[in-house]
Amino acid sequence: MKPEIIDRDSGHHMWTAAECAEYAGMARGTFTSYAGRDRAPKPSARLHGLTLWDAEVIKEWKKGRDRTLKSDR
Repeated sequence: MKPEIIDRDSGHHMWTAAECAEYAGMARGTFTSYAGRDRAPKPSARLHGLTLWDAEVIKEWKKGRDRTLKSDR
């Protein structure tokens, strides 16, 4: 089973830190460290102790991050 959380207002999927990290190709701890140091988007919501990020925001962040990493080579 793989439950999904979808924001009713925006219709966007909400991801946990683990899902964000998987999408970004990094460890969960690395992603949460980035988020804590403002190197990743701020969480969009907290639900019953679960910190969530808007999947669309994470996708845009990763696109920008990929462009930056590519230009640094």
